[in-house]
Amino acid sequence: MTAAVKSLPNMVEPDWAALRREFPTLARWTHLDLARKAVLPRWVEAATQEWFADVYENAGQEAFSMDRFEDARAALARLLGLDPAGLAMVKNTSEGANIIARGLKLRRGDNVVIGEAEHENNTFPWRYLERDGIEVRIVPMRPDGRLPPEDYAKLIDRDTRVVSVAWVAYGNGYRADIAGLRACMAGSDAWMVVDAMHGAGVLAQPLGELGADAVICGGHKALLALAGAGFLHVRPDRIAELEPPYAAKFSFTSNDRFRPELQLAADAHRFEYGNPNFLGCWVLRRSAEKLHSMGLAAIENRVRDLTTTALQLADERGIAVRTPRAWQDRAGIISFDLRQDADAMVARLKAERVIASVKDGFVRIACHFYNDESDLHRFFEVACGSRA
Repeated sequence: MTAAVKSLPNMVEPDWAALRREFPTLARWTHLDLARKAVLPRWVEAATQEWFADVYENAGQEAFSMDRFEDARAALARLLGLDPAGLAMVKNTSEGANIIARGLKLRRGDNVVIGEAEHENNTFPWRYLERDGIEVRIVPMRPDGRLPPEDYAKLIDRDTRVVSVAWVAYGNGYRADIAGLRACMAGSDAWMVVDAMHGAGVLAQPLGELGADAVICGGHKALLALAGAGFLHVRPDRIAELEPPYAAKFSFTSNDRFRPELQLAADAHRFEYGNPNFLGCWVLRRSAEKLHSMGLAAIENRVRDLTTTALQLADERGIAVRTPRAWQDRAGIISFDLRQDADAMVARLKAERVIASVKDGFVRIACHFYNDESDLHRFFEVACGSRA
């Protein structure tokens, strides 16, 4: 394996081979499609059984406990370096984006700036505002696959209310310069919203230090949880600016239904409605605890090493890479131009029990710590062997 770019002092390297055995899927499939969905480890199965056992044997006193739900919030905040007071447990990225899009009460004449590389779920919530007279400005991607901060700066003005950006682009894997973008927004009161879907659980930087006003993410990829359990984090000092588009039991400071004057909760509880996804959050807690015990720094180094190996193997075979090369410009996603029909290639890979995906007309792979070099060699063996 390629040596890590920097050492990680005072850290015990996880036993990657033993961890890989926690993922039964990998005994049957070469899975390089984390960017679509993660394969799940046995500890997720165990957590699910633990939850159901409590329902069956204990009438759900723990399974449906709000205290255990709060434990999930605390575990996720600890893993990702977030303030629990600003952390709302929502279903996914798109729900978080919609809460912000509706909660900011944007008015005709305001504008939102997004990049061309954004996922649909960080595009449609903003585009839907166009019918209300909100302008959505789209930063074009450069030929090298980057969207640098200075290109956003050209579209930001005094009427910009939101700049929304993926930490890691879902298509070509470009990692945005969040700090640089924040600097370009200096003097603006616009919100920076970061879609962390392809960075959370892979990159070690604490999300609370990104400089974002809000972070949105689902749990079903690198966080190794179930679909329908994700989060929205809002910087605590900006929560009051965001009115929840819906209201329910936990939205207010009191559960007195007939209180003369309703007062919204001062923390992120205002964005949580009714019964939470108890099972999903139970599993998310267990995975957050496991990932924390492994260390995100170790996971990042592992993913960096694997993807660097993938780039080397592509170069050896003359395969064009669409993803930026420098580690600070990428994460776990790599996009290849194999010079043939991407859908047909992915179908042929699947026939050989190798799972990749097609995005933007190109073949995309995405690694997590559970992958190893044999997965990468198998991918290129099938992909290159399939070339006409």
